[in-house]
Amino acid sequence: MLKIQYAARFCYNLAEKQNYFVWLFCFISAFSIFLPDGLPEYLPLVVPFTADIIAWILMTFVNKNVQKGADLRKYFDVYSVNISTDQYSESEKRRLTEISEKIYSKNSEVAELQMRNTGNDNPPGVHDWYMFSKQYNGLEAKFECQRQNTWWDKKLFPIKCAVTALVFGIAVIVFVTVAIWNGFFKTLLCSAGLLTKLFERVVDNGKYCILSIKIDGAQQTLEAHLTIEGVEQLQALINERRAVNILGINLLHKKLANKLTKKYNNISSS
Repeated sequence: MLKIQYAARFCYNLAEKQNYFVWLFCFISAFSIFLPDGLPEYLPLVVPFTADIIAWILMTFVNKNVQKGADLRKYFDVYSVNISTDQYSESEKRRLTEISEKIYSKNSEVAELQMRNTGNDNPPGVHDWYMFSKQYNGLEAKFECQRQNTWWDKKLFPIKCAVTALVFGIAVIVFVTVAIWNGFFKTLLCSAGLLTKLFERVVDNGKYCILSIKIDGAQQTLEAHLTIEGVEQLQALINERRAVNILGINLLHKKLANKLTKKYNNISSS
């Protein structure tokens, strides 16, 4: 299971890196409007078109890696937390195991370090993914794992929002500035990829927020009345949110993991 969890983290981190390149090519497309006039006439059309195509191709890889990460983390939770273990066919188990083995074989040294380290170590790893500061039994233990998931997301999501807002602001400033200097229609054509990316971010953030509200509601219900049906419903919402393309920032996670791990242990042990 540790290989599964490492592979999930690898997929999310890879998606994050690929997503940076998507933004890069979107901005290249937008700034191609400033190409010197002395260049061949076809270049002002070829450059933005090519950059947008590359960005679109990269985005398909981002989405696939996010989905892989979500599938692997769902599989890890199903067997680690023991929730609805009968939902996987043998072929699906083998597919996910093959993905994790392939990722492990290409990054075995890093993987071994990740699988040895906990959230308290540097760098933070995937060993003891769910750590308990006191004894939990049965259904309460499963719910505690879910509480850990939602607590971490609440701590990290504002950072994701801040970065998204910053990029959105920069993109709007770039678009308005370029439109003033070069005309709205011409700017719109060159910024098609950037505007599409911004629209996609708005949609995905909206989905993420809606699911977060549902998760908060389900969790509050379970706090009042804990049932296996409620735990399974909450897990389904958590799995659905993981598949939404809202990526973390690996560098910040590395810096905050130790502090947040200790903070949660102190809170949950009281």
